[in-house]
Amino acid sequence: MKFSFWGVVTAAGIWLAAGVGGLWGDTIVVAGHPMESPARFVVAGDDILAPLLPALKHLGARYELTPEAIGITTQTGAEIVISRKRGEATRDGMVRDLPGPPQGEGEETLLPARALGSLLGCAVRWEEESRTLYFYPWVRRFTLETLRDRYRVTVKAEGSIKYETGELGDPPRLFVDLADMDLAQIPSELEMADSYLKGARIHQHSRVPDPEGEVTRVVVDLTEWRPYRIRQSEDGCTLEIEFPLPDAMELPLDVEPVVMTGIEFERISARLAAVKLSIMGTPFCTAERLEDPPLVLVTVANAENQIGFVELKVEDEVVLGACVVPAPGQPGTMRVAIPLAESVGYAVVTEPGETRVLLGRFPLAELTVVVDAGHGGHDTGAIGRTGLEEKEVNLAIARRVYELLQGMGVKVRLTRVDDNPVRPWSRGNRVQQRRELLARCEMANKMEADLFVSVHANARARNSEERRGTETYYRKEDSAAFAWAMQKELVRACGLPDGGVLRHPKSIIVLRATEMPSVLVEVGYLSHPEDEAKLATREFRERAAQGILNGIKRYVEEGGLLPKLARRERAGAAR
Repeated sequence: MKFSFWGVVTAAGIWLAAGVGGLWGDTIVVAGHPMESPARFVVAGDDILAPLLPALKHLGARYELTPEAIGITTQTGAEIVISRKRGEATRDGMVRDLPGPPQGEGEETLLPARALGSLLGCAVRWEEESRTLYFYPWVRRFTLETLRDRYRVTVKAEGSIKYETGELGDPPRLFVDLADMDLAQIPSELEMADSYLKGARIHQHSRVPDPEGEVTRVVVDLTEWRPYRIRQSEDGCTLEIEFPLPDAMELPLDVEPVVMTGIEFERISARLAAVKLSIMGTPFCTAERLEDPPLVLVTVANAENQIGFVELKVEDEVVLGACVVPAPGQPGTMRVAIPLAESVGYAVVTEPGETRVLLGRFPLAELTVVVDAGHGGHDTGAIGRTGLEEKEVNLAIARRVYELLQGMGVKVRLTRVDDNPVRPWSRGNRVQQRRELLARCEMANKMEADLFVSVHANARARNSEERRGTETYYRKEDSAAFAWAMQKELVRACGLPDGGVLRHPKSIIVLRATEMPSVLVEVGYLSHPEDEAKLATREFRERAAQGILNGIKRYVEEGGLLPKLARRERAGAAR
């Protein structure tokens, strides 16, 4: 089955190099690149001394020799310093013991292979019969995230990744084979609840006999094919596999390219500016903010015209300018770089004929937030092993969030202030229960709140200990970015395992019937004894409340509400 790509897959096919086999001496094979050793290896205890410095180029590393030390900078930017006089080295300032100092062998410097491999982030294998040393860069990171408009599987390695892709069917699976890589101690299986993307896994995979050898294989499990794209970082060490969220706009098979015809700057108000791109057609954009120096980078993946370098000069206290350039190595992709005098929030808004990059800050003092303490009254919610009731935990955290927001000047309201439900309902009466939940949403809608947060604690049936940690749920697509920001800060504050950002599989009323970005946070699991013990303490509830506050601040400061601010500013100017 064929399906479309987002953008262009930039990597070449996998090249599996065969060893030289020691025809002219000992052999070093680094990331699939064989080279004959200029000096004979020395087996010393559990390690092998070898002239490894010339082979570092195949890891994208650079080295510098001084009388005191050997300095190495890896492709990922790590700094390694090997003492010439003592059996020690440092990686990014952390001291590591070595079997001994480097040894001279004629004009060559012999280094302990296994010890150096650990410093470089490589698995090292020694074949005594062929006298061959193999270096395989480790895959250091393997994650599955839910972003604003897509799922992203990230693979990060200590060296440049060479890969090829393929498809398997029934059930559908995408696989990506990474050549000449090894796995560090990282999670090997990642799950995604209630989505067409079921999860991702990574493992060593044998492809004998054709082509011969082993690769590190990433498998993405699906229930149906969707468009995807694979992107590689400029240094080659990071691979990103992206799929759209279930309800996100997908790149059609016959997507029309767009033509960029102009760029201009507009100062909307004292606190809001916009860089406007005149575009014929519907662009497919992604954006990110870099911090040092502050820069917003917008990528248009389906731009037909390659207009070269176009610069927009701006005289503004925050926006320093803008330029449009073709993305290197990505035909049909344009990038818009917007340098800033200071880091501000950003948002991309696409309208017919124009895409606006909004830049500025939404004043927190103008923010209106509704905080919902889940359950209440005879609806206790989950109950832990010790009898701790979820409704009590939810209310305590929600009240503290209320106090913190009030202290910042935010207009905030609680859906319930005590143990009573928002609207009385009879136990077992589903219609009345639905009306009670709708009353919480109506409260927020009538206030024209900017954000809605529902506070909960999770549980598994029969107090199963299989799951624990913090999770954030959303339902509407306009809430995905809010959920992402909330989860980051809540996990940071609570210190529990990260359960991820999840699109709720059910049509939860408080996530569906609210007219503003809305999230439901599960701060921990009452069914897990460690989580329950924390949820019972005042100190943990304070941390959870602070995490929710920080999640709100992060979303607002990153620009999540800038489109709403722009509508307000324009409406005010029109009156």
